[in-house]
Amino acid sequence: MSERRRLSPDDRQTQLLDIAKATVERHGVSACTVERVAERAGVTPQLVHKYFGTRMSLLGALLEREDARYQSAVRASLAEATSFEQVVRVFVAANLDLLSDASAIGQLRGVPELADRHADRWRGEGRGAERVLVRALTAEYHADRSTTEFVLRLGSAASIEAANIGRAGSIPDRDAHIDRTVRFILAGVEALTAKRPADQREAVLTS
Repeated sequence: MSERRRLSPDDRQTQLLDIAKATVERHGVSACTVERVAERAGVTPQLVHKYFGTRMSLLGALLEREDARYQSAVRASLAEATSFEQVVRVFVAANLDLLSDASAIGQLRGVPELADRHADRWRGEGRGAERVLVRALTAEYHADRSTTEFVLRLGSAASIEAANIGRAGSIPDRDAHIDRTVRFILAGVEALTAKRPADQREAVLTS
């Protein structure tokens, strides 16, 4: 099989990863083989092996790219968040996308061989997310340490379960599902903590 058109090495790699992503999202991880990607790209399987080596290396490269894009999108959304509610909304939406079977990253993170490679980094990212939530929570609410830890665990569990419900395909409206989840978490937070006055919130955020 000959190449239909010549691409630069970077463009070819991007093309192959784009095809792999589309294949995973439409047909599942098991359908994403070197041969299938090569056929869709109009190249030989040997060329795909040249760029990525094994099939698992191809999937790993795709996960690396999608995870980097995911993290970048979350950071950009958090940079625009100005309240605890908005921060919670970012993470609820992120969990929904991360655990979705409709997304390549959601499916790839469920592959044991790939998950094992990234476990330490993902734990670090989780701790970073927790710090962001603690800062936002502390800025807006009065809460001691034990209450803060409880609220975060409760909110995290609710967010993950909401994502699992979404994964089961039982939500007709994604935005409404996110909104209900956020309101549920905030109701729990407000039942356990006291709202800070505006001047105190400003002081905490700028300290």
